[in-house]
Amino acid sequence: MDDLEITHETKKGKSFWAAVSLIIGTAVGPGMLGLPAATIRSGSIPSTIALLCSWVYVISSILLVAELSFAAMEEDNAAEVSFTGLATKSFGNKFGVFVAFVYASLSFSLMVACVSGIGSIVSQWFPSMNPFLANAIFPLVSGILIGFFPFNAIDFTNRGLCFLMLFSITSLVAIGLSVARSNVLASFGQSCWKVSMVLPAVPVMVLTLGFHVITPFICNLAGDSVSDARRAILVGGVVPLAMVLSWNLIVLGLARITVPAAPSSTIDPISLLLSVNPSALSAVQGFAFSALATSLIGYAVSFPKQLLDTWKLVSKQSNGNGRLGSVSFSSKERDRRTNGRASYNEPARARDGFEAVVMLFVLGVPALIATFFPSTFSRALDFAGVYANCFLFGVLPPAMAYIQQSRKKLRPWVLPGGNFTLLILFAIAIILGIWH
Repeated sequence: MDDLEITHETKKGKSFWAAVSLIIGTAVGPGMLGLPAATIRSGSIPSTIALLCSWVYVISSILLVAELSFAAMEEDNAAEVSFTGLATKSFGNKFGVFVAFVYASLSFSLMVACVSGIGSIVSQWFPSMNPFLANAIFPLVSGILIGFFPFNAIDFTNRGLCFLMLFSITSLVAIGLSVARSNVLASFGQSCWKVSMVLPAVPVMVLTLGFHVITPFICNLAGDSVSDARRAILVGGVVPLAMVLSWNLIVLGLARITVPAAPSSTIDPISLLLSVNPSALSAVQGFAFSALATSLIGYAVSFPKQLLDTWKLVSKQSNGNGRLGSVSFSSKERDRRTNGRASYNEPARARDGFEAVVMLFVLGVPALIATFFPSTFSRALDFAGVYANCFLFGVLPPAMAYIQQSRKKLRPWVLPGGNFTLLILFAIAIILGIWH
């Protein structure tokens, strides 16, 4: 009877459309806000083609992670697996520690980008506000919400911000097509096809379109087979692609900013967004704020647990359940599985003074960095997009797939082209890192 109950709970926890919704929500974050600043030099048409190619590259890499996840879960008879666990299985425990540190760096840099971006928007709304207060007010609210309120309150806040985000992007597209259609169409003629103008934007595109870190959970949530996960990845990945393409075209058409002549000169992403046509400014600000706020809440919920688990791994006190670098979406309570149930809560001992100090560090340090280094947003995105993201989600998936195939633990021809396709994916990640 216990086995039947476990099976019933597992089946009930499976939801294809929940997996698709999770993918759509995860793909919208700080990378999307930095995209127009990265693509404005090349123009609308070249950047659109580059986005389509980047999407194919990202989806191919994510499909590899899905195959690896299912293979690992079947081999270990496990209900869940993490990206760090996949790397540990392929390269060993020491390399797994290194991956955990790189993933922590990626998460922290994205948190800094979120805090810096929100602070810039708040400063535009309240010009007389102290810069530190502008950067710290939303992290403070997030910390109070996470630390003193039940998860239902966090979920309600996040859903409200998601509704604001969808309303804002819809309004922005409508305004762009109705009020400033001529500007949007005129931007199509401003194109530069030089590789030196197009390629530097690709890491930001990969960061914007990627959702590698939740792929293992997608495998658990979407269904009982790898084909279910592949369908969820393809369907869920198309919607963010359409949003990103629309966002990029509309913002480039509405932006009123002088592009520096020197290619080495940087363009502040937030300043570019705030320079758009006044009729669309409210929609841009609403979308930017809600996208950054939802991402910051997600990072603030998961990052303290990730740091604690990484510390346990380094000190050899980790219990080896393979949940590093991600939110725990399943657990075991009295030997009863709760597969597919999103849970951010640990036992009562996890919310002790030490975790409170970690939470203070996670939310306080980004506010200080954003205050004393105003250009933090673009620099944090550069680090996240090139050094962390290209390594974690560009280099590692094809390398792990090749290793597992050589060990006969992964079926051959996961992607069309076999090992040649794996080599291409690996080479692209290396080239992007070296070029940038």
